[in-house]
Amino acid sequence: MKDKKARLHAIRNIVAAGGVQSQEQLVEMLARQDISCTQTMLSRDLRQLRISKVRTKDGRQFYVLPREGQFITPPTKEEIYASKWDVQFSGNIAVVHTPPGHASLAAFDIDEQRSRHILGTVAGDDTVLVVLAAGVAEDKVFAVLKEAVPALKKN
Repeated sequence: MKDKKARLHAIRNIVAAGGVQSQEQLVEMLARQDISCTQTMLSRDLRQLRISKVRTKDGRQFYVLPREGQFITPPTKEEIYASKWDVQFSGNIAVVHTPPGHASLAAFDIDEQRSRHILGTVAGDDTVLVVLAAGVAEDKVFAVLKEAVPALKKN
């Protein structure tokens, strides 16, 4: 998540500074900042950022950022998914909602905590059922869940 956001930020900064004529040049500039990026990833990133190539009067081409207000940069999948991480409690059960395809990883991370407050988990595609030990306060379990899944919010 952070890698893509950092890469998008770096791409914006490099293009804003001007002078980028090719994707190969941009990949090299990112590499100098220790940001690994393939040409395929870069093409997707440029499209997402609405960065385009323009031709100057003398025929040279450069990448440019969209004019202020011309386009609204769409959020990344990671930014959209950030709002999908939540937990709800009911008795000795907690239901953790995740983005599609993330539940099994979240369940694994929760189980790896080996907390005495949690008896176990069952994962679907985007939901984790967490069985709590008897008499444990929600706040204690939420603290364990939050450590395992930092993006988690309590509903």
